[in-house]
Amino acid sequence: MPSITRIDPEPFFSLPHRTSGPAGAPLHNRLPFYRAYATGLPSHVKSLVLTSDLQGREAGGQNWLLGVPVAEALLALSRDGIIPAPDAVFLCGDLYDYPECRKRGGTGPVDEVFQAFSAITPEVVGVLGNHDQIEYPEALPDNTTVLDGEVVGVLGNLNVGGVSGIVGTPNRNQRRTEDDFLGALESVTDQAPDILLLHQGPTDPERAARRGDPGVALSLETGFQGLTVFGHTRWDWPWLISLGEGQALNVDGRVVVVLPEVDGV
Repeated sequence: MPSITRIDPEPFFSLPHRTSGPAGAPLHNRLPFYRAYATGLPSHVKSLVLTSDLQGREAGGQNWLLGVPVAEALLALSRDGIIPAPDAVFLCGDLYDYPECRKRGGTGPVDEVFQAFSAITPEVVGVLGNHDQIEYPEALPDNTTVLDGEVVGVLGNLNVGGVSGIVGTPNRNQRRTEDDFLGALESVTDQAPDILLLHQGPTDPERAARRGDPGVALSLETGFQGLTVFGHTRWDWPWLISLGEGQALNVDGRVVVVLPEVDGV
């Protein structure tokens, strides 16, 4: 079971992009890439990529959703020997922004992001955020899995579970009642996956400013021993907390490349 031991405090790379601003005009930002280190990874795994809330568009002329140039950047970084080629990519939702980046909170299809990541890694597993839709689920590549209440095995002996969406009004995109959300969550954690993917994550019980869902926090604190990865709300450093017997890692608006911890480092 993976356990994060440390995260480098400074990014090793950043990617320019456009994102919707508060006044109807695009903002120009940079997406940071960080290295993290973990014990308990399968012995053959050289790197895993964890990311969420890639709400933006590329800086270039093709206007791809931000996840597409992120996949291209990961491929280039691995070809240059800066990181190992990813053995799997785990996506925690909110991958959409309007083509003209005209308004925050747009909802739309994110098929192209899953397609892009599927071309650079053997396994892509994700959950959908409350701003995501899959337009052609039947056309997703065979190495791509979108979870909502299921657990799948990847990379031989790594079990990954996930719940899409957030707590909210059920007639809105990717939302369900709190009872239904927690029921889906607990049906997954009862199967004891190694990694749990959520879009809406827990609050930090020790720091009230780190927003999330307190029901999710309580459920994980009392019933899950693995690594929970999530986004939806931005946390400042540090983004990794202990929660009961497990860990929770907030990857909102960042790319985290997880590498095997080396003994003695």
